[in-house]
Amino acid sequence: MARVFALLPFVLALAVTACENRNIPPLGRDFGNAVNHNMSQHIINPEPVTADYGAPAYDGVRTKGALERYKSGTVKTPEVESPGEGE
Repeated sequence: MARVFALLPFVLALAVTACENRNIPPLGRDFGNAVNHNMSQHIINPEPVTADYGAPAYDGVRTKGALERYKSGTVKTPEVESPGEGE
């Protein structure tokens, strides 16, 4: 039984290498060009000048009231306008 376990690594190594396909041609020099082209099409400018817009303008008192109403369950329902109303 010990002899079988001693040969097991060799048998497994032989089984793994038997599955190798030696008919695969080597990769060409332009391998990966499609991926790089697609990336360049999707990345216009990774660091645009206008990226720093700052914090959005919120009315603190109004936002606080909305959060309190939300937490207490007394959310205001929006008014529904009929078509043509407000013209």
